[in-house]
Amino acid sequence: MEPLLTRHVFLDTQVFNALKHNPSSPALLALKEHIDAHRVVLHITDITFLEVNRQLTEAVLYRVREIAKAEKDFRRWRKQAPNSAPAPMSEFDANAMAVELFLRFRTFITRECRAEVHKALQISPELVFTTYFSRKPPFDKEGNKEFPDGFIIEVLSQWAITTGSRIYVVTRDKAMERAVSADVNLLYLKDLTEVLSRAAAGLGPEAEHVTESLLNSPTFDATFTDLLQDQMSDAEFFYTGDLPEGEAYGGKLVSVEEVGDWSVVGLGDTRVSVILDAKVKVRVDVQFEDRESAIYDREDDRWFGAESAAVEIDDDADIQILVELDRSTGRAVGVKMLTTEINVSDSSDYDYC
Repeated sequence: MEPLLTRHVFLDTQVFNALKHNPSSPALLALKEHIDAHRVVLHITDITFLEVNRQLTEAVLYRVREIAKAEKDFRRWRKQAPNSAPAPMSEFDANAMAVELFLRFRTFITRECRAEVHKALQISPELVFTTYFSRKPPFDKEGNKEFPDGFIIEVLSQWAITTGSRIYVVTRDKAMERAVSADVNLLYLKDLTEVLSRAAAGLGPEAEHVTESLLNSPTFDATFTDLLQDQMSDAEFFYTGDLPEGEAYGGKLVSVEEVGDWSVVGLGDTRVSVILDAKVKVRVDVQFEDRESAIYDREDDRWFGAESAAVEIDDDADIQILVELDRSTGRAVGVKMLTTEINVSDSSDYDYC
């Protein structure tokens, strides 16, 4: 992995969203270590903070609606099964929770990571609209109105010109990627994993030698598998097979099939942090509509008489994981899945047409 060409790094909103805006995320804590070691300088914009605030508020309110919906069933079940039904959930102020979550995130970014905050909202709209009417990225596709990204790109480019430095823009947004590629002052990276790996590239051959030895240690496999099993509850599983209206629930790890590429992202006196790719076998319960005895009404495009059914399926998945290794024992002492969404399918012969 090549080292960073510049220490300056801007993270797009989707990077934080993928990490659930959680300051305790191992990936963000690993980034903070690089910041503390002066290998990375973090940049953010006022628009990014506004987007994060909106995402956190929407996430909290969505969960509140889910709780309220579930509570309707639980109220009935408490009468039918009073000895086993759960007690009502305590009421809380959803808006206050969203505010607290955002303030904790902002404090972590601005104080603990000492990020430089750029005022994209103060950029002249004329500059952004000139880019828009010229059909330049990120406005180069029909119907594309990525105005927040346009202001962000402009403020980062101006900062780079003023300081004589280049800056990485980390994003998976295609329009923003094209805008970065078209600007000589900006550099593109697709995700935080690349930032961490490149930041650690300057650690030297010792880091790779130590890590390879630890990964081949007989104590690694068992401890890694146990910790990864615990992490599976943090992943979201999405069924993509042929079973009608199929939804995946209760994913768990069956086995680690293969550990592939890896890169060191941190080397301390007692621990090594490494990001590795793994092929794993997972098992999920899939609930679906059993239409074997149902009747299809083509006029209404509906199935009548379908029943709810469930099946257990296994599938392989490729995931990225951040692992903390103990240098003295070779044990995995910390595991965090960086891949949080896993698609599962099956070779179902179920015929519902």
